[in-house]
Amino acid sequence: MDKKLNPYNLQHLFSRKKIRKFWLNVHLLLAMMFGFVFVILGLTGSCNVFYSELGELGLPAIANQNQTQPRSLDDIMQTIKAAHPQRTGAWAIVLPGYLSDYLWVEYPKPEETQDELFAPLEILVNPYTGELVKQHFWGRTLISLIYELHADLVMGKISKEMGEIGFKVVCFFGIFLMVSCLSGLYLWWPRGGKLKQAVTIKPHASPERFYFDLHKTTGFYSAIVLLILAFTGFAFSYKDYITPLVQVFSSVKKDHLKNPTLKSTVIEYGQPISIAQAIAVADQVFPGAELRGIGTPEGKDGVYMVAKRQAGETNRKRPRSKVWIDQYSGKVLAVQDPNQFTAGETFMNVLWPLHDGQILGLPGRILWCLVGFAPLVLYVTGILRWLQKRRAKAQHQLKQYAATRRD
Repeated sequence: MDKKLNPYNLQHLFSRKKIRKFWLNVHLLLAMMFGFVFVILGLTGSCNVFYSELGELGLPAIANQNQTQPRSLDDIMQTIKAAHPQRTGAWAIVLPGYLSDYLWVEYPKPEETQDELFAPLEILVNPYTGELVKQHFWGRTLISLIYELHADLVMGKISKEMGEIGFKVVCFFGIFLMVSCLSGLYLWWPRGGKLKQAVTIKPHASPERFYFDLHKTTGFYSAIVLLILAFTGFAFSYKDYITPLVQVFSSVKKDHLKNPTLKSTVIEYGQPISIAQAIAVADQVFPGAELRGIGTPEGKDGVYMVAKRQAGETNRKRPRSKVWIDQYSGKVLAVQDPNQFTAGETFMNVLWPLHDGQILGLPGRILWCLVGFAPLVLYVTGILRWLQKRRAKAQHQLKQYAATRRD
């Protein structure tokens, strides 16, 4: 019997066509329902990769870095507290570095934005002069509003509850993006040795062919990064579903990666240690590690938190090597050392550096930023391709109708 007419082969062919048609419909449905959302998240994500740099855009250049020593953090915090005497809670300090020239100081819970999900006061300080160059509440500048659009669709501005819902919704879109990417890869998969054709754009092609080639090549080259973004984005709000899967292979301590709830032993009329002294204590725990951030005590029983970056840490801006210190005695209350993490804890720890490209340094951030434009290209070319097919189908039906009328 001719192999081409083999019933098994015909059955297999029809089955494959049905499977392909199913995934084509899924891919199309996701694009129609959520494609525009993917575009918004992609473009805003591209901006967020360089949040600090964009936040400093237009500010005066930091001068005399080689000739002048930076002001002490204690002096800078005295200046900030004098400018904001009503803010008696904890402050968070992020040091310059990684293309950020200014010292970023945050007050996490200002009274003015207490009804919002997340709207700290951000102050940008010249580390050499101590000048408070710029200050604003989160979401009141274009770049922070773009970030909030990406994080919770700006629903956090309505209320904390709505913001939490918005954050969960955005994270859940990661599932739809993963399905869209995987179904697109299945539809792209070349058969019959046509790999070169599948990964290139045909030169001098018709507009129809150009849109098709641009769609499939963009999807192919951006798929890995988009899958990483989709998975990590989903994991941010749904760690309770990810952690049990990770624990199958390696243990993950509950809340191990969160800041512990610690208190200083209050000494009446005792004088708290300075920021410099707290840093000196942390230097003994992580000698040679780079200082990246400090959290000041909140209230009389609050503690210092000093964040340092050890060699090899993937999170360059906000690393995980942390020391919590009693504000009176200088006693070390807790230590978090990424080098002591289990494989599962290390995996959970790299979710954020994976999401914003820090894991590959500056080249990774640039690549992640570029891939953020891929959903826009895929959305536009996908719609154009869909319209072309609809138009061709309508013309075919019209020709059939005309032929029938002639008969």
